[in-house]
Amino acid sequence: MPQFCHLHCHTSYSLLDGAARIDALVKQTKKLGMNALGITDHGNLYGVPEFYTTAGRNKILPVIGCEFYLCSSPMSERTDRKRYHQLLWAKNEIGYRNLIKLSSLSFLEGFYFKPRIDFDRLEKYREGLVATSTCLQGQVPQAILRDNSLGEARTILKKYVDLFGTEDYYIEIQNHGIEDQVRVNKALLKLADEFNLTVVATNDVHYVRKEDSFAQDIMLCLQTGKDLDDPNRLRFDNKEFYLKSADEMHTSLGGSPEVAEWMETSLSIAEKCQFDLPLGKLLMPHFQIPSEFGDNPDDYLRHLVFERGRKRYPEFSESVQTRLNYELGIIREMKYAGYFLIVQDFTTAAREMGVSVGPGRGSAAGSAVAYCLGITNVDPLKYDLLFERFLNPERTSMPDIDIDFDDQGRAKVIDYVVKKYGRQNVSQIVTFGTMGARTVVRDVARVLRIPLKEADRIAKYIPEGKVSLSAALESVDELKELKASNRDEIQTLFKASGVLEGCIRHTGVHAAGVIIAPGTVSDYVPVATTKNKEGQVLATQYSGEWVEDFGLLKMDFLGLSTLTIIDDTCEQIKSQTGSAPDMNALPLADAPTLELF
Repeated sequence: MPQFCHLHCHTSYSLLDGAARIDALVKQTKKLGMNALGITDHGNLYGVPEFYTTAGRNKILPVIGCEFYLCSSPMSERTDRKRYHQLLWAKNEIGYRNLIKLSSLSFLEGFYFKPRIDFDRLEKYREGLVATSTCLQGQVPQAILRDNSLGEARTILKKYVDLFGTEDYYIEIQNHGIEDQVRVNKALLKLADEFNLTVVATNDVHYVRKEDSFAQDIMLCLQTGKDLDDPNRLRFDNKEFYLKSADEMHTSLGGSPEVAEWMETSLSIAEKCQFDLPLGKLLMPHFQIPSEFGDNPDDYLRHLVFERGRKRYPEFSESVQTRLNYELGIIREMKYAGYFLIVQDFTTAAREMGVSVGPGRGSAAGSAVAYCLGITNVDPLKYDLLFERFLNPERTSMPDIDIDFDDQGRAKVIDYVVKKYGRQNVSQIVTFGTMGARTVVRDVARVLRIPLKEADRIAKYIPEGKVSLSAALESVDELKELKASNRDEIQTLFKASGVLEGCIRHTGVHAAGVIIAPGTVSDYVPVATTKNKEGQVLATQYSGEWVEDFGLLKMDFLGLSTLTIIDDTCEQIKSQTGSAPDMNALPLADAPTLELF
């Protein structure tokens, strides 16, 4: 039996179009004895970090790609909704960075119902990429369906071959039991011979197992807002869009020696597309320091700390200086001087703008350097707080200083950061809303037309917190009883919910996280537009748990309404006593908004 690997796979990051969670997809790949796997989500790179690390952890070769939406007219136009699919894989880091650029531009410049690219952008960022004729929705297959003479298809195909060359452009053959595919495959094979192109066999994977097809159908209903029994809804025509075994692939495509060659091409592409993601390198934004300090942030940081430290500690004793020198030595060793300079800059600017800044929270309260710089406002020496809880040479991740601003002033501080470092260099961070146990039960129940009252009752049987549906079905008597019933709609509800639980439902924006990059953010990670309460905002496509792994500086700008109340109270005390209360004069347990560890 020929060797094979799946390269054309949509995970749950193909929002409400892929019912395959990455962990399940990788696990099944390993079970099938395959050693490589591709990710090609629709129009985004959201799942790349999770996919890359999960595949690597399971000794599966990761192939990073995307199935872009491509428009035939310039993507700046907002009149034609027609778009094609275009599959691209990265064969090296240059290709990966071009995937990032294309995906970012598809949101920032090409978004029209979907994030789109055009041929001009593809031509500009083609280096390091591998392309195929894609599925039935590709530009060449669509031309074949329009014109039996293949004249238009030849013209379009020549453009792609001229762009990628015969070594990096492949004819993609699929068979999902769709009538149009028979006709398209016959024409594609003819064109492959004419243009001397290599053929690769793929399956358009949208769910892990064949029996999961019904869950994918329900997911499409969620995407389109339709009921399962709606005769006019969007649906997949069959149950063939799953992670097939090599035997199943060979049989579905006809079982000839030629088919075996197409299948083995998938492995040669996987080998071609191997590289390491740029992880672990610190990408500190450039902080402008006075010329007399040259280009040495450590010297300037020491100058600021000692200058301001004399105000914080009027006696400025030898023990204080020893503590500061100790902390500065670790900061120098870990190359984090720039980090402290950046944080002190925007906290200082916030106070100058009249924005309330919190006294400090978490382990950062243990840093005397942070206290001297005004980043925190509680003296760690007075309360014997440990710096090592905050920063030590054995800690591999960036220091984490969460800064509280008053809720109304937070936007001013972010605007200040944007102006200082450049709009293209600052971004918010995406979050993903997943279908938890309660959510997925309610969603699936709506599609199945289970009455809202009953659906709500069933969902509330599931304990709150991070309890899986399977665990709830085993431990909650009411759910056990329902599971044992012979009601078809209840059996379907639990079965579909079990498949879809944990899938991505929508994107959002991190409540506090802000990225500050040394250059345009999309030079390092892909970005997208997404919505928060303020409207459309720029956000990274990688979530907060990943962006720091790619070396980017993540700051948490937290908005607290209570800070305004505290400031008002301090002003009242000042008006009555003639002086504002000293935060350090308060008993530690009473210091407002302070969380130590």
